[in-house]
Amino acid sequence: MSPRKEARQPLPLWARWAAATVVGIAVIAAVVIAVNRAGPEGVAASESGAEAEVSRLSDLAITEDQAPRTANLPAGSAPAAALRQAIVSDVRKRIAHDQLVGPLQSVHCTASGTGSGGREPYLCTVHSDGISYRFLAVIDQRDQRLTWCKVDPSAAAKTGPEIPVSSSCRT
Repeated sequence: MSPRKEARQPLPLWARWAAATVVGIAVIAAVVIAVNRAGPEGVAASESGAEAEVSRLSDLAITEDQAPRTANLPAGSAPAAALRQAIVSDVRKRIAHDQLVGPLQSVHCTASGTGSGGREPYLCTVHSDGISYRFLAVIDQRDQRLTWCKVDPSAAAKTGPEIPVSSSCRT
């Protein structure tokens, strides 16, 4: 055999196993170090960012759901009956657009305190598919306007809404 062929002979089996073991340990160590550096801080930051985005989108949806709706107070009509009819119409539209579940069962509105400047506050309760929804409303005799807002309850039981209802729906 020529000296060149002797130099190309493979390593003994034990040396190949030793080299493969060292390379494997180095790869595992690199992975462990990388995972530890990314660790919980990276996961927590991405989770809190995702939670913040979900919260922001939820707040936008609630704000839109509670946005004031208005209608003209028809001349010569009973204001409370006109308010009730306007809310009935609004709720039917919400049901048609899958914003509330139906069918609509009833709408009851009652005066809720003393008004000022021709603005009378009302509290309305809508029953639809066995669920009760609250609406705050104002009848403005001076401007001949009806204004109402759906009130979304907070996630915490027995507390007020997390996002305040528009002042146009309160006196």
